[in-house]
Amino acid sequence: MNIKRSNFLILFLAFSIQAQQKIHNIPNSVSSQIKILAEAFLAQTHTAGISIAISKDEKLIYADGFGYANIEENIKMEPDIRVRTASVAKVITATALGRLASEGKLDFDAPIKTYVPYINEAYAHLTTRQLAGHTAGLEHRPKGNRYKKKQYTSMKETVELMKAPLLFPRDSKYKYSTHAFNLLAAVIEGASGKTYLTYMQEEIFDPLDMSHTKAENINELSTKDAQLYRVKNNQLKKETLTNGSYKIPGASFRSTAIDLVKMINAYSTNFISEAVVAEMFKSHQLLDGTKTNVGIAWRTSIDPFGNKVIEHAGNWLGARTVVAYFPEENLSIALMVNTSCQVLIEETAHIFAQIVREHHKTNSLLSIKNQDIELTFNSNKGSEEFKGTLSFDQKNGLLETTNDNFLKSNPIYYLGSKDHYTLATQYGLLYLSLLEKESLEGNLYTYFNRQSVNPKEEKPIATFKSIR
Repeated sequence: MNIKRSNFLILFLAFSIQAQQKIHNIPNSVSSQIKILAEAFLAQTHTAGISIAISKDEKLIYADGFGYANIEENIKMEPDIRVRTASVAKVITATALGRLASEGKLDFDAPIKTYVPYINEAYAHLTTRQLAGHTAGLEHRPKGNRYKKKQYTSMKETVELMKAPLLFPRDSKYKYSTHAFNLLAAVIEGASGKTYLTYMQEEIFDPLDMSHTKAENINELSTKDAQLYRVKNNQLKKETLTNGSYKIPGASFRSTAIDLVKMINAYSTNFISEAVVAEMFKSHQLLDGTKTNVGIAWRTSIDPFGNKVIEHAGNWLGARTVVAYFPEENLSIALMVNTSCQVLIEETAHIFAQIVREHHKTNSLLSIKNQDIELTFNSNKGSEEFKGTLSFDQKNGLLETTNDNFLKSNPIYYLGSKDHYTLATQYGLLYLSLLEKESLEGNLYTYFNRQSVNPKEEKPIATFKSIR
């Protein structure tokens, strides 16, 4: 009787955990391929851990962690362990701006003095759209370093740190500014009548069930907060924890991959109205007509599979992060890496999304072993030629070359359709087009963010062909 009762409790608890996370299962083949790519990512980038969450039609369909949240304490990375958001905090703040605009409490084009009476007169006529789109002319952050040591307790204190004159006339240029989001936090306070963090908790985090997201305080971390690391000479080192209270709205939340995809639900469920979502995702335009591909914080791009993607990434001491939304499919993905690194995180996210999109239905017809190749590496300094070999057997393979850069020994994986492959590198998972016609031909692409055209229309970073 006790044994049966014990077994029942075990089954009940297992079911309860699954129900609590509300994970709707995806095919085992997809989960297996994500695991393979995540482990290849960690091996090539030498990073500590990565958490991944994927949502489709407002349902969490995948969440898992790989590697370590804390190496010293032997704590594995899990999808509910908090990681520093870095600049993904900007779209967390932008979500609040969208909510207020949907309620008629905020006009993106009104001078911010409307909401922040104490604002420096030099910034009084800047607008929410200009600040969130990085066309206001504001410095990236205040000058000096002494201010970073203080633990700030109000947005007004952090707003008043910025005293420098504008760098250029409004809307004449694009220049990224983290401190602009402190001004936007003050706008949220003025428009809502609540303190910034109170508004975020009561009006954003609670309604969207972002239960693990909070402002980072390095003196109040727990085992549910990942240790942060950095890569130096392919070796992991613990990152020195730094106080980020001076830039919470633009860089210094702690969150999870699961919470970040939950945030995306705000954009597809009328939590933010359709009209406001369209405004937030619409590219800002400079006075000379140039489009920035940045709206209200969100960046618009195109992946190598031809999909429109709305995204934002982060990179700050001990963290590399991204949240990406594919509106035409209502698909979202978040990646959080607890290591400072040079990973092309948006491109890596696009690769993981493609695995889900294709359901990894088929194997490649490509089957070759130790094929001699010539590789051309393209950089700003010109082109260089290298010799190498390539092997591939239906699902995965290996590229080896005499290149001493990042293309020396790299695994290759098939993405499930056409000529779509990925190459695991120290910069993350990169898109590789691979075709075998009269000879084997490959093109490797890096494309960063804010793409206006399909990256495959641009010059690849490397090309190779077989030697007969």
